[in-house]
Parts: sequence; structure tokens; C-alpha cells
Amino acid sequence: MRPGRSRAMAATALALGALLTTALPATAAEGRGQASRCTPALHVLDRLPGTGAGSWGSESVNDFGTGGLSVGRSAGLPAYWTGSTVHRVPLPSGYDSGSVAAVNHRGLMVGSIRGPVGVAAFSYRAGASAVRILPGGTYAADVNDRGTVAGGNDSSDTAYLWSGATITRTLTVKPGHTHVRIRGINSRGTVIGHSWYWDGTSEVSGSVGLVWPGGTKGPGRDLKPIEINSDTDWYPSAIDNHGRIVGERTYAHQDLAAETYWDAPYTKDGIHIPGLPAHEGKGWLNDISPSSGVAVGTAMFPYGIPPTTPIDQAQIWPGSGPVRALPGLAPDGPAGAEAINDQARAGGWAYDGDPYDGAGTPHPVIWTCALA
Repeated sequence: MRPGRSRAMAATALALGALLTTALPATAAEGRGQASRCTPALHVLDRLPGTGAGSWGSESVNDFGTGGLSVGRSAGLPAYWTGSTVHRVPLPSGYDSGSVAAVNHRGLMVGSIRGPVGVAAFSYRAGASAVRILPGGTYAADVNDRGTVAGGNDSSDTAYLWSGATITRTLTVKPGHTHVRIRGINSRGTVIGHSWYWDGTSEVSGSVGLVWPGGTKGPGRDLKPIEINSDTDWYPSAIDNHGRIVGERTYAHQDLAAETYWDAPYTKDGIHIPGLPAHEGKGWLNDISPSSGVAVGTAMFPYGIPPTTPIDQAQIWPGSGPVRALPGLAPDGPAGAEAINDQARAGGWAYDGDPYDGAGTPHPVIWTCALA
């Protein structure tokens, strides 16, 4: 936690008046080819009421469907939006929180819910009266356009693929791998995740990235490099339809992070991307667009005292060249980008003030024309 400080918000309010809109524009006007007609904007979406409203992590846009559909969480509840209008995903009895992690182009949403009765993976379609509980799972991380859902069970340390409500494959790992966590699946059926690995002889262990290439049946392959030591861990976050994987390398006991990507066929080490200079180059990538190669993420807390930038800064990477900052709702308001589509529409969350000064409220947000 950093020291509290106060800032005058009058200038921010004037700036936001020109920046924010309540109605989202049509997605067809976005994209690299339309840059000359595209004006970047940050849109605040509606929020659900509830006891979880206003808490850290309670609001986020996590993925995009088609026709203005986006999904995520609001007030700590699984939610989706049509344009800027929020809709609640109906929770079964015994569940009181959760999140929609992903949606495919056919509108199939997946995620996890929790409550007094436990934790469960689910799928859902807009307008349905109830979610579908996915057997054996405690979370569903992603779904591709073929309808294959990737996730697993944290309690049993098992990873699965589902089709409908049927487990179609148990994803295996090599000896020494435990605490397997699935993160994504692309249109070719390639699955990514990470696990905790011990080689059986070293005094230390660490997290390594894993990939299960589409069309293969063997155990997950390690993403390079494999550095088993007390300071370095690897966490892939998302994969595009060309096979590029984005994520992070953490070091110094996860206090620091570096944006990283891997390219198929995954025979070379992950490549570090220099981060935002104002954040000392530290951060991570959370998502990559299906086909255009654009990635988004969050730059982490800058260690200057006092910090000269927000505690978290949303960022975008075009696929080459430098990482760029995405605007927040306030000069001292943290923000993070969790999703990106091929139309350069990014989703995530942002605070309208500094929560460490008691002045900020979190909002689900969408950046349109984020590369313009």
C-alpha cells in the first residue's frame, strides 16, 4: 500500500466530459483499416447493484462476443453487457458470486461461480433462465468458436475439455507437474496453462508454462525456458488463432513482472517485451486478439515514492514495437485491460479516483479504437 495523497479532480472531470460516452459505437467502424475514421474513447458501462459493488476486483470486462456483446463481472457477480447495458447471469441456489471468463462468437459464455455450496464451472447463453453446470469442474477458463470449453478442477488438480455438458478429454501432464491451471484455447484446439514443477532433485520448484497443441493427445509440453529457482515463474495468459501465446514472467518472489510472448512451434524461449518506462518496464499481458496479434494487459505498481503514475496502468501492445499506455478515468486512478478483439476494442476495469485515498470507485470499461 502507498501513502495516501489528494488531488484536485476538477480538471479530470472536464477532460472526461469529452472522453466518455454512454453509448458504444458500432464495431464495424473500428480496426486498423478504419483508423482515419476512428476516434479513441473510453466508455464506462453500467454496473449491477449488490453487496460486492465497489470492492477491488468487483468490476471487469473479460471478453468480447459479436454484435456488441461483452462479458465479465459486476458487483462481484457474473455479468454480460449488450452495448453499455448490464445483465445479470442467473445464479443457482447456493451460489452468490462469480465471473464470466470468456464468450465465443456464437454467444456461449463460460466461467465460474462460488458460494456456500462450493465452486463450479458453468456455461450460459444470453436470455437463458439458468446456467449449465459443467461436470467435474470448478472453473471454465475459455471457450473457442467450435464450442470446446477449457478449464478444470482446482481441488482435484485436474484439467478438462468439455463439449456441451460432457467431458471430452482430461488434459494430462508429465511427472513433476502439480497445481495445473488452464488459461486458454484457440480455434485449432491448442490449450495453454501453467503448473507448479519440481524436477525431483532440485531444492526449489517453480511455475512453468504448458501447451497442449491441437490435434495431439499427449501430455502438456513445457514452454521454454524452464527456470526452476526461487525467484522466477512463468504464467501464459492467452493464445491467438495463429498460436502466439502471451503472458508474463515474474521474478523476485512475484513482486516484479515482465511482459512475455511465445510463438509456435514453441521450440524457443519466451521473448520479453519492454514495458512502459513510467512503470519501470514491469507488467503483464492478459489477452491477445484472435487474429490481429494485438495484446493488452496491465503495467504494475511503480516503485517511486510517491509514485508518478497510477498503481496499475492499462496497456496495449500492437504485436511489435513498444507497449502503449491506455487512458484511465483519473490521473491517479488504477486501470487494467483484460480483453482485446480484432477491432481494437479493449475491455477491462478502471477507477475514477485513487482507492488508496478513499476516493475511487471501480467501473467496467471498454476502450474503442484503442490502437488509433
